[in-house]
Amino acid sequence: MERVSLSALERTATGKSAAKRARRDGLVPAVLYGRGRTPRAVSLGRKDLVSALHTAGRNALIDLRIAQDGDAQTEVVMIEEIQRDHIRREILHVDLHLISLTEALEVSVPVVLSGTPEGVTAGGGVLEQVRREIEVRCLPTQIPDRFTVDVTGLRVGASIHVGDLKVAEGIEVLTPPEEVIAAVVAPVVEEEAAPAAEAEAAAEPEVVGRAPAEGEAPAEEGAKAPKAEAKPAKAEAKPAKSDKKE
Repeated sequence: MERVSLSALERTATGKSAAKRARRDGLVPAVLYGRGRTPRAVSLGRKDLVSALHTAGRNALIDLRIAQDGDAQTEVVMIEEIQRDHIRREILHVDLHLISLTEALEVSVPVVLSGTPEGVTAGGGVLEQVRREIEVRCLPTQIPDRFTVDVTGLRVGASIHVGDLKVAEGIEVLTPPEEVIAAVVAPVVEEEAAPAAEAEAAAEPEVVGRAPAEGEAPAEEGAKAPKAEAKPAKAEAKPAKSDKKE
C-alpha cells in the first residue's frame, strides 16, 4: 500500500462563496471527520492532491499535515469520497476519513485484467470484464493497490470468478466467491435473411377464386369470373282506378 504526505490548511470560512474563492486560489475544499471527532473544514492543494491520486491511487494512506495558527499536527487519513465537475472532471470537494492503523477497514480494490485470452486470439471470442472492483476487509497497511487477473488461458465460454483470486494472508474478501470477474463469450452472430424457399414462395402470384362446385368443370386459367345475373325488373305498376265511374 502506497503512503503519501499532503499539507492542508484549516478553513475558517465555509459556504459556496468561500469554496469558490478557494478553488480560484488553486485549493480544493475538504472535510475531515471520523473516530468520533468533530468534522473539520480544511483545504488541500489541487496539484498535490492530483499528484497523490495519480501516484498512490484512491486507497492511498495519507499523512495529512494540518496547519493552524502557526502550529501543525499530522493525522493519518484516507479519501472517502471525491466530488468532480461533470463536464471538466475537475475535483470540487473531498471527504477525508480519519483512520487507525490497528483497526480493519472495508474498502473497494480495483481489478485489472492482464494478457489476451486464447479464446479471443484463436476462437474469435470477446472478453468481457464483469467486475471492476472487489470488496475486502483488512488493516489499512494491508490494502492492495489492485488485483491483477491473468486472463491469457481463457477460452470461449470460460470465466474467472472471485473465488479464483489469490489474496495475501490477513485480507478477507467480502465479495461473494461465485461472482464473475471476467469471461470470454462467443461473438454475436446476426440472424440471416429469410430462407430462399420462403423467398420463392413469396414471389409466386397468389390465385384467388372459389373452388368448383361438385360436377362443375374447373375454370380455365386466366378466365374471368362470370358476372352476377341481373335481378329481374319489378312488374309495372297497375293503372290507378278512377274515383268516378264513367
